[in-house]
Amino acid sequence: MDFQKKQMREAAILYYEKKHTQQEIAQKMNLSRQTVSKLLNDAVKEKIVEIKIHNPEITCTDLEQAVCSTFNIKNAVVCGVSIGNESLCRLMTVRKAGTYVKSLIEKGNQKIAISWGRTIQMFVDEFQKVRTADTVVFPLFGATDQEQTYFLSNELARSFADKIGARVKYAWFPYRPDSMSDCGLFKKTSYYKKLQSLWNDIDIAVVGIGNNEIIQTFGKAFGYNEKCASAIGDISTHFFNADGEFVELYENTLCASRENLKNAKQTIAIACGEEKTEAIIGALRTRLIDTLITDEYTAKRIVSGNTQP
Repeated sequence: MDFQKKQMREAAILYYEKKHTQQEIAQKMNLSRQTVSKLLNDAVKEKIVEIKIHNPEITCTDLEQAVCSTFNIKNAVVCGVSIGNESLCRLMTVRKAGTYVKSLIEKGNQKIAISWGRTIQMFVDEFQKVRTADTVVFPLFGATDQEQTYFLSNELARSFADKIGARVKYAWFPYRPDSMSDCGLFKKTSYYKKLQSLWNDIDIAVVGIGNNEIIQTFGKAFGYNEKCASAIGDISTHFFNADGEFVELYENTLCASRENLKNAKQTIAIACGEEKTEAIIGALRTRLIDTLITDEYTAKRIVSGNTQP
C-alpha cells in the first residue's frame, strides 16, 4: 500500500501543482494514462488530495540508518519515491528537504547560509512560506559573472529570505578577484568583513553537491589546471577527489572556508541522481556534511557503492 500511496502523491503533485497533463505524467512515471487517471481518483478517495496535496508519511528508516553508519554522519533524510525518474526524484527530494529545514528554522533567531546550483535553486523555489523572527540569510561565496540563475548567489539568498520573512546580507564582492592584491583589498572592505563574521557563526548551511559538470563550468570560467583531473565534485566550491581529500584548484577565492562549514551547527547537503553518486560518496568522505537529504534510489546506490579507500 505504501508504494501505491507514493504513486498517488507523485501523480497528484505533478497534475495539480505542476500542471502536467495526464499523458505527460504517464510518460514520466512509466505508466499508462488510464493508470494515472485512476491514481488521481484514488488520491482523492484516500484524502491525499483535498484542498491541497497531503504527503503520506513514507519512512525509509533502515536506509537512513545505513547511510549514517556507512559514512559516519549525524543525520540522513531519505525521501521515498515510487520510481527512479531523475526529475521526479529531485522534486520529491527538495520538497522533503523543505519540510526538514522548515522544522529547524521556525523557532527563529537563525543564521542561514545558502549555496548555489540547480538543486538549491529548486529547493528555494519549492520551499513553502513560513514566518521566522530574527533570522538572517546570506550566500556562502562572492558573486560570479555566470549567467545561469542557479549561480546567482545573492539572488538565491534574497529569494529564500523572502520565503521565510528573514533579513538578507549580500556578498558585494566577487568570488574570485583578478589578482592576489585585489583579493587582499576586498578582504579589507566592510562588505567582506560582515559576511566573514556571519560565515564564522553559521547555524544552518544548506548546500548542494556538484559533480564533474561544475568542474567543467569552473574550468572554463577560471582556467583549468592539472589538478582538475583528480577532482570529482565540490561542496560550495571546495573541490575534492574520490577519497574525500580536498583539491586546491583556485587561489584568491572569497568564500566561506571549509572550517566555516565544518564548524557550522548543521551543514545540510541536498543531492540526488545517478550522475551524482560518485560525487556524493566523495563529499560524505570529506566529513564536512552533517546531514544528507536524498531519495531512496540514490541512497541505495551510495551505500552499495561505498568501498573505503
